[in-house]
Amino acid sequence: MAMAAGEGWRWWLSAGSAGLVVLPYWQGAPWPAVVAAVFGVIVVSAWAWGTRSGRGVGVVVGAGFIVVLATLFAVSQWPRGLPVAPWLDWFVMWLLVGAVCLAALIIDRIWHASMVEWNCLTVRWIASVVPLAGVVLLCGGGLGIAQIDGDGRFRVPVRVDEILPLPTSLRLVSADTCASGGSSGNCTAKFVVTANDGASRETTVTRLVAHLRARGWPLQPEHGSYSGSRDISGLLHWSPHRIWLYTEAEPATVLQPAAPQGTVNIYIDNL
Repeated sequence: MAMAAGEGWRWWLSAGSAGLVVLPYWQGAPWPAVVAAVFGVIVVSAWAWGTRSGRGVGVVVGAGFIVVLATLFAVSQWPRGLPVAPWLDWFVMWLLVGAVCLAALIIDRIWHASMVEWNCLTVRWIASVVPLAGVVLLCGGGLGIAQIDGDGRFRVPVRVDEILPLPTSLRLVSADTCASGGSSGNCTAKFVVTANDGASRETTVTRLVAHLRARGWPLQPEHGSYSGSRDISGLLHWSPHRIWLYTEAEPATVLQPAAPQGTVNIYIDNL
């Protein structure tokens, strides 16, 4: 009974790590919430049950892991006036925390080496380290292969909320988030917009430019067009998104028919 009471802090740390699921779930992202729940519990519980340190050190380090994981998520998903990075942004950083936890358990094991090689503490340490090492190596290896197969860039798919909601004077006719695609996840999105009051194309372009600038796009006039790019928020170096639209009606091509009268095409790619 005394031993069970003495292990209570380990249970509390494990339960506290399960609370990390609230962070992505609050964003309305159920699948990343599952990932956060599983990985957070594995990392913190591995430390809680694998360490041979006393209650004081064990609680401080375990609570520190929970705080670091929550902080990395918050910093990653804080928009800062920019498009929010996908869940992979914070998960990559969580993998690094998992690797730190794994190293801490190995150092803890060496520091508290026991004269008895096989006892309950050793078995518990192995049971804690093996799942953590497996998840870190599996996920880390998968990310490495994905980067090798691509061109080494982190890209964010274009989302319609990068231009929406439109003002009442404009209406979205159609949206294609990958109207033309390149290699390694590069995609160019196309949004067709028109005026609700039958205004001319010139007026529609003027309204769109004002709206997009208000949404944070630094549009600058060029030869017959407006264009600009902005970064993606997050912890990793994501490829910026570039937007452009033409001031004059675009000519029809073999692959692209003429746009309806009065509409304006907005293009966004992830470079």
